[in-house]
Amino acid sequence: MKTDLLLLTLLYAVACASFIGAINARGPARVALSYFLAILTLCAAVFHTSQLFTSASVPNHFEDAVVVTPPPPVPSPKPPEPVTPPPPDSQAINSAKNQTAVAQAKIDMKGLLESARRVARNLAGLNLGSVKEISDEEYEAMQNKAVGYLAESRRCKEKIAAYKTPDALHEAEDNLAKGVDALVTAAYNAERFFKSENDTEEKEHLAAFRRGSQAAGASFKKAGAQLGSEDAGD
Repeated sequence: MKTDLLLLTLLYAVACASFIGAINARGPARVALSYFLAILTLCAAVFHTSQLFTSASVPNHFEDAVVVTPPPPVPSPKPPEPVTPPPPDSQAINSAKNQTAVAQAKIDMKGLLESARRVARNLAGLNLGSVKEISDEEYEAMQNKAVGYLAESRRCKEKIAAYKTPDALHEAEDNLAKGVDALVTAAYNAERFFKSENDTEEKEHLAAFRRGSQAAGASFKKAGAQLGSEDAGD
């Protein structure tokens, strides 16, 4: 801006000097040339003056422009945290396992109980009090049955001894084991009955046979009630 003002001042000074020189000039050619230069210099000064004021009146959009700060970047949303599943309920799992084990044990023990009852029913079918009234063939057949029932009762005892029951069924297991022990005793005395050497031994074995059968039946009845067996009343 200062440079433009100095240039205009210089032009106007030259224009004034040209007009002064034209006034003092002698001869028509000098006067015409002096006025021409003076007018040319004045026109140049006026042109630059108009350019200066025009440029001054036009606003500088670049200087007046408001610098707009770009908005900050929008942070991306955080991904949802994974939902951790709750830990398994170990107490409920153990309870379910125990219930399953108890249910299966009941089924197995009912099978053992039914096997023992079947032996007891077959053993009760031996009418030992009437052996003196039967033939030798019937006597021998009854004796063989007694031997077979003793073997079956002992197998029942071995199965029950080898079976492991849950704590909830220990009482039923005890009654079943007591019943099988009594059944083995009854079967043993039935088998020994046929080997008695006299009437006294026969009466002793017969009495032991009946006591064992009654004890076995009572224990089987308790075990059946505890296991929910349909034959609990037998």
